[in-house]
Amino acid sequence: MTTKRKSIQTITDPLLEPFFITKDEYSYTVKQNVTSDASHFRSKGKAKTYEKSLYYYANFEQALQKIANLKADMESFNSLEEYINNYMKISTNIKNYTNGIRSAI
Repeated sequence: MTTKRKSIQTITDPLLEPFFITKDEYSYTVKQNVTSDASHFRSKGKAKTYEKSLYYYANFEQALQKIANLKADMESFNSLEEYINNYMKISTNIKNYTNGIRSAI
């Protein structure tokens, strides 16, 4: 007997951009919207936007932590201190936001 798959939920927020999370009955998937290059030889002159699955996690906190890591890695830094401060800022913003939502529930 086969069971019907449940729907996939999408979690987007400006704090997570350019990434987002989808949730199904088994895992949380960190994804990114990617726009193809219109000048690529296979594109036929048209740019396409598609979802690229990056990572799969068993729980929501792991997915959020990965997004914090990815966002911190998007910039260049001149020192380890700058990198750590930026990472902590991103991570703290995400944690404070999600903790605020949990406390309101």
